[in-house]
Amino acid sequence: MRNYLKFLIRLLITTVLIFFLFQKLNFSEFYQALKKSNLIYIVFASFLYLLSSYISTLRWKIFISSSKIKISELFSLYLIGSFFNITLPGIVSGDIVKILMIKDKVNLREAIFSIFMDRYIGFSVLLFVGFIFFLIFYPKLPKSWILWSVPISFLGFILFSLFLYILVNFRFLKEFKSLLGCLKKNQIFMTLILSLFIQFCVIFSVYVVTKSINLELSFFKIAIFLPVIILITTLPISISGVGVREWCFLLFFEKFIPPEKALATSVLWFASVVFASLIGGFEYLRLKKKSLNIKQK
Repeated sequence: MRNYLKFLIRLLITTVLIFFLFQKLNFSEFYQALKKSNLIYIVFASFLYLLSSYISTLRWKIFISSSKIKISELFSLYLIGSFFNITLPGIVSGDIVKILMIKDKVNLREAIFSIFMDRYIGFSVLLFVGFIFFLIFYPKLPKSWILWSVPISFLGFILFSLFLYILVNFRFLKEFKSLLGCLKKNQIFMTLILSLFIQFCVIFSVYVVTKSINLELSFFKIAIFLPVIILITTLPISISGVGVREWCFLLFFEKFIPPEKALATSVLWFASVVFASLIGGFEYLRLKKKSLNIKQK
């Protein structure tokens, strides 16, 4: 009941955000941008999402000590998690689904630890990439208050990390600390390298989407602002970040592109993610059918 109440609140917020969004834009121009988009680019963006998901799976595997779980199994679970994040936002979290599906092969704490660390490393590298590009291209960027959200987000994440470092000394998180201590330096280094490849795929996928609507927006500008957009969209504000994502694209890129094109980019990028995530739905049905067949035997 509580989860459904949260879902209804997010649905209300999503509706309000979309309503005010279209009050600000020319709907006809937005529709024309969608209509003229090149679907080949959108499909390629979906492929990049799947590629980033596979690399994310390789990173996730590093945090799991059990040799019983194969990469192919984890990749399947990763896609299933993505599917649940898209189809049942606010009701069932994709991360919870992944924990429930691997807890039989690893203990519950290790399952939670692996998913938390996968998320944590991902966000740390994502914000670091944005901050580096911010430092490099700051002199060439139009000055506005929203530009400072990039270094502020990076600094905030550092403070959050320090807070976590203090928390691990408490009893209920000491096992997390011991699990982290089991990781070798080369494993941690590998997670960082893989994260860089993941972020490149994500940023490049948005760049590909801009090309689908003949939009001139440089890869480096996307690399600066996209990390903050993803961070904000991840917050449990609306359904699957819908409305929040679109407003972020509008505010962060309004100095560079027309608002209708910014909205079209956001919608098409999300569509490419949804399209790729549908594979997770088929995987879930396949595994469920396989499980039922085993029980019947």
